[in-house]
Amino acid sequence: MRTPLIAPPADSAATRVVPDIPAHIVTALAELDDAYDLAARMPHTSNVEHAHRALALARVCARRAAWWRVLARWTYRAGFDRLHGKAALAAGHRQQERSRFWRDTAADWRARTDHRPTSDAAGALSNWAELGVTA
Repeated sequence: MRTPLIAPPADSAATRVVPDIPAHIVTALAELDDAYDLAARMPHTSNVEHAHRALALARVCARRAAWWRVLARWTYRAGFDRLHGKAALAAGHRQQERSRFWRDTAADWRARTDHRPTSDAAGALSNWAELGVTA
């Protein structure tokens, strides 16, 4: 597991406030960083492997998004500046977007495996020309 990057200020006289984030949130996010790294290292040499890897990455990103929302909720309830909550919400939203991207990518790889047209949003992954499909 990665060591969390939260540390007190070097200058003990500093007036900067470092929020004492609940350990279970920090631990969950660190474990999900490790899970993302593992999923990213999954083999992806075939269409099926690409689909499995993309789905694993989507699941990790969805879980990350949920934990960022937990952190945002805690930040607002703990009375910290709204900026902290907004930053956590933004991080959660970004993870939701990544999850959606990986889910769509997994669906496109499955479509390629099944010799079905991929979504037109697939870009370079699109197999329409291979299948003789036109818009």
